[in-house]
Amino acid sequence: MEDIISIDQVTFEYLDGFPVLQNVSLKIPRGAYVALLGANGSGKSTLARHINGILIPKSGHVRINGLDTRDESRRMDIKRLVGMVFQHPDNQIVATTVEDDVAFGLENFMMAPEDIEERVTIALEQTGLLPFRYRPPHLLSGGQKQRLAIAGALAMEQPILVLDEATSMLDAKGRDDVLGLARSLHAQGTTLITVTHHMDEVLEADYVVVLDHGSVVLTGSPKEVFRHNRQLRELNLDVPLIAQVAGLLHEHIASVPQEATTPEEIFLGLRGATTPGPAMIDSRVSKSIEESTTLINVQELSHVYLGGTPLAHQGLRRANMVVQTGEAVAIVGATGSGKSTVMQHLNGIYRPQEGTVVAMGVDLKDPKADIAKVRREIGMLFQNPEDQLFEQLVGDDVAYGPLQTGCELKEVRRRVRYGLEMVGLDFEQFKDRPIYALSGGEKRRVALAGILALRPHVLVLDEPTAGLDPASAQDLLKRLHNLKEEGVSVVFVTHNLEEVLNLADRVVIMNDAETRGSYPVEAIIDHPELLLKHGFEMPSILRLQQMLRAQGYSVFGRTPEDVVASFLEGVGIVYSATQSEMSGG
Repeated sequence: MEDIISIDQVTFEYLDGFPVLQNVSLKIPRGAYVALLGANGSGKSTLARHINGILIPKSGHVRINGLDTRDESRRMDIKRLVGMVFQHPDNQIVATTVEDDVAFGLENFMMAPEDIEERVTIALEQTGLLPFRYRPPHLLSGGQKQRLAIAGALAMEQPILVLDEATSMLDAKGRDDVLGLARSLHAQGTTLITVTHHMDEVLEADYVVVLDHGSVVLTGSPKEVFRHNRQLRELNLDVPLIAQVAGLLHEHIASVPQEATTPEEIFLGLRGATTPGPAMIDSRVSKSIEESTTLINVQELSHVYLGGTPLAHQGLRRANMVVQTGEAVAIVGATGSGKSTVMQHLNGIYRPQEGTVVAMGVDLKDPKADIAKVRREIGMLFQNPEDQLFEQLVGDDVAYGPLQTGCELKEVRRRVRYGLEMVGLDFEQFKDRPIYALSGGEKRRVALAGILALRPHVLVLDEPTAGLDPASAQDLLKRLHNLKEEGVSVVFVTHNLEEVLNLADRVVIMNDAETRGSYPVEAIIDHPELLLKHGFEMPSILRLQQMLRAQGYSVFGRTPEDVVASFLEGVGIVYSATQSEMSGG
């Protein structure tokens, strides 16, 4: 097939002189679907920005349909060919209404008004934003803003579309919708380049390119690349959980394909080679509610944004939730379901309009409530925590909170050390480092360290792993587990149900600005159909367990290792823990 994108020996560095891309060469055929993988800082986004001429190589060439991005006279032609959706949608939203923002690019290309109207309507329908056509973008949720950025690219109908972490803030249904759109565009001949940390999204692609320190280190189909599990882990990447299950099972049962990427493939490999054994005792231990103390109690909470104005809309209708000592509570729901609105009531950023929020014994509806006390004891990290950093040096930023509470300098220094070490940053190495010199993942850790330096009883996090590579996300979740062990309660908003399985004790489900259920995570594992009842897609690792239990197998677990160990025990095979280090080779 003809190559629509040709990248030849491209090297690029930013102003600090550090090479971000080093002699990268790629040929992408017209109509291909390519996934770019790599850890944070590997050069994925930098490479993506070369494809539509936002960045120009220091050396080498990028040619789009034969046009060289170095040729200034052809850059507008290249931008007509290549659409781009960024990770942070606020970076590309420019208009005052949703409709006008989608139309912006079309107007710049001098398209006829009637054609603009038609394309805008179609793009809004495709992304589910038609009901918000006249809403100001700043009143949209983070996920809705991401859909708006995608709608603007879809309206352009360009032959190449680059998605740079374009689904990172979307709920499962939103991600499925975008992936469905991608499949449809691909079927129509659009060349797709997707930068992602969601390993299950990679399975949609025809071809995978893995970057490390600015160089291409692996290429091939998804199954070919995922066979290099050990190398991927060394690159701070991972494979989908269901593929990890396949790899672990293959070590013990050869009929399970090592490269399996769906529950169905694993199920077929197991069914012919094993028979169900006697039911095993579920040894999981749930936290005793009687032993816990309620720290936050939300009852019948309601909130209206811009009440009394033509732009008024209901952010919450009826929200109820409880947070107890030492537990992790996940808040999940569709984009715009009210998750972040609830979260911002928990330490008094929003005060209750209707209903009650009692936090750390303080009624936040009381005009005389001690909000400062609540905020010292309930730390909050927003969706883009790097925006919370404002000092020049890391140590100064982490020290800001303790200084405001009147701590002596010796105690401030001790707390700064504690905060940095709890997020895995060496105190001596990082305390005097400039904020601007940090990577995105390091900035996120410093923001969290600043909260931890206050020694809160409750930590509230909005999409804490969004934009992190798999290894960084797993490291953050491990550190949150450690905080739980210290008695800190964790409340986190997430669209990733695998993170719920990893960390949460309980999950609060929201829909249409209301809480619709609160379940122990063990109940979700045992009855994953509860997720379907509330409109969620069942994670593949739960779907496999459901399929096996329906055939009489005893299997339960949150992680691939737990699932495999329980299954093998049930069929009388000794599980070798050493294999978990390899997870399929």
